[in-house]
Amino acid sequence: MRVLVLGSIDSKWVKDYIEYVLLPLGHQVEVIGNAGNCKFQEFYWSHGVLIHQAQSAGRFTRRIPFVRILSSATRTAKQNQWNEYDVIVNMFVNHKDLRITQKLKSKQTKTVVYYTGSDLLRKSKFHILLNRLLLRHPDAYVMGSETLEKSFCQRYPEGMPFTTIHFGISSFENIRAYRKSHPQQKDGPVFCIGYNGSPAHHHLAVLELFERLTEEQKKSVELVLPMTYGASSDYLLQVRSKLDQIGIRYRLLTEFLDNDGMAGLWCSIHYFINAQTTDSLSASVLEAQYAGAVLLNAQWLDYPEYRTYGIRCASFSNYEELYQLILDIVNGKQYDETFSATEKLERVLSWNTAREAWQTLFLRWSE
Repeated sequence: MRVLVLGSIDSKWVKDYIEYVLLPLGHQVEVIGNAGNCKFQEFYWSHGVLIHQAQSAGRFTRRIPFVRILSSATRTAKQNQWNEYDVIVNMFVNHKDLRITQKLKSKQTKTVVYYTGSDLLRKSKFHILLNRLLLRHPDAYVMGSETLEKSFCQRYPEGMPFTTIHFGISSFENIRAYRKSHPQQKDGPVFCIGYNGSPAHHHLAVLELFERLTEEQKKSVELVLPMTYGASSDYLLQVRSKLDQIGIRYRLLTEFLDNDGMAGLWCSIHYFINAQTTDSLSASVLEAQYAGAVLLNAQWLDYPEYRTYGIRCASFSNYEELYQLILDIVNGKQYDETFSATEKLERVLSWNTAREAWQTLFLRWSE
């Protein structure tokens, strides 16, 4: 089948979906984006994935945000209007891509709305309504986790049918290999704050808790902040300034790492602080736990999969409780929240399982 994927082509998740699901199934894959700035351009070209250049808005519509989005989408769709697609997959759902889908969809085209996290959890009712108006009748809604199921049912109360297909995690094998070749103990304690640069991870609020430590306590602590995407330049500057101000050793990551690099990162930390506003089931958090980190998790983040597979964590209900956890750790308390159900998770979150589920969906349309 000829498949068009709409989503950020700079996203590792879009690239992984194409690499581990669509290409092994033998589909002809195309994407739309800015080829000149694409981080994975070499991968796409070497695997025969065609990149269509996104078009900018017209001169008279650039200053009106929503009109600019629709104008850009319409111009991009017009450029590709003669292309016939069997399936169009919308990842990281947004107005522009839904508009492109609406314009390119033929009678034979099947459309998929694939919610993966913040594109559903952090959107207002207005945005959800607008999404539905832009693409009234997709052929399939796909949720990336069980957390999204509840949110979807709340936003689509009329009972729209959907299926849940977990994303695969490709770095478990790299983590096992890294731990085998690097058996030495970690220095510590090393705390990781969040897994991307979005302000929803509340980096600054968490850093203020570390600022309250004594100078002697700060000497033993190291902070890790993966901010490879999601941060504006202003927000990144604020976080860096705060880190310099509090006087604790830190690693601020702004460049993407490959699977081996991520394995080394996760194996270097003791504690993962997850204090963001909302979250779907996070591959990054699971990778860190798999590598041996203890999760310090906000109670307002509910992961049904954790109950299903017996994954344990230390929890907090507010920032004072988080500060007490940090203080106890710095003063020598050990939290032994072991990562359980490893084999089950490796099966459920494998790309083989994800690929089989997508194949089932595609075969339903080819019959």
